[in-house]
Amino acid sequence: MFERYTERARRSIFFARYEASALFTSEITAEELLLGILREDKTLVARLGFDTLIAIRKELEQLALPQGEHERVPTSVDLPLSHESKRVLEYAAEEADALQHKTIDSPHLVLGLMRVEGCLAAQLLRKHGLEYEQYRKSVANQMPEAELRTRPLERAAEWHQAEALAPRAASFQPTIQALQQLVDNTAARLRDSDSYGDQRLKRKPWTRKEALGHLIDWAMAHEQWLTRALLESRLTAAEYPREEAPAIQHYAEYSWKETVDLWVLLNRLLIHVLLRVPEKKLSVPCRIGIAAPVSLAKLVDAYIEHYQDILGQILARLD
Repeated sequence: MFERYTERARRSIFFARYEASALFTSEITAEELLLGILREDKTLVARLGFDTLIAIRKELEQLALPQGEHERVPTSVDLPLSHESKRVLEYAAEEADALQHKTIDSPHLVLGLMRVEGCLAAQLLRKHGLEYEQYRKSVANQMPEAELRTRPLERAAEWHQAEALAPRAASFQPTIQALQQLVDNTAARLRDSDSYGDQRLKRKPWTRKEALGHLIDWAMAHEQWLTRALLESRLTAAEYPREEAPAIQHYAEYSWKETVDLWVLLNRLLIHVLLRVPEKKLSVPCRIGIAAPVSLAKLVDAYIEHYQDILGQILARLD
């Protein structure tokens, strides 16, 4: 059903499911789709304004949240799309086809929302200045078909164009440089190896694709831990990502090239944050699971060491 959807559109729907749990609904409504889109589509948020984003959320919480006591539906439980939300997805596909776009992105979802009569989400968008025809023209202009034919995933730049910025903590430069080189060198070798992702590792219970999925999990976990370490005086986390997680997440069934892209982009984000870590924060104590606390600098060093181990297995006999 979602083969044509870009990663941004899929994440918007994923976050809509999260919003449904937060608003205590038994199905994913059009209003929750809008909240999911606003979490992912930074261009739309910039167009509306951050204050508008806050205002829309408050209005939806007041208007859409049922009164009385309700039990939150766990996020692990599948929720159906409401009839209105299904119409939004149908209209989004129509919009993409009419604009001759091969993929369906979050702007198409917005256009779909605005075509549903009586839709509260559409009413709020219009109330805050978004008009269907004007927005449709901007979508047509900002999403050239030549780009969409290449890949659904949007890139800011080619992989070799690394961020040119001196680390705020000078002592951290060798670590950041090591991670940057590891990511760049690996990406260059993996991008054109479609069939390679299905081959199995020798020392781990994964295919290459699942192993890269494991490293994606590690990147996401460490990006969150890094943010917390910058906000707090110490970091405590329950555990590292588990080895059985890639199978549960079905990484083996996901596109190899998009798995590589996602891994690269997550590590670029991590490097982006690492470049801005002040010297004094490198000593923040971090305790993961039952292991003894280590400094933030040591935590990042261990991250790179783990990457080197798993990537070594992924790249074995690639050439």
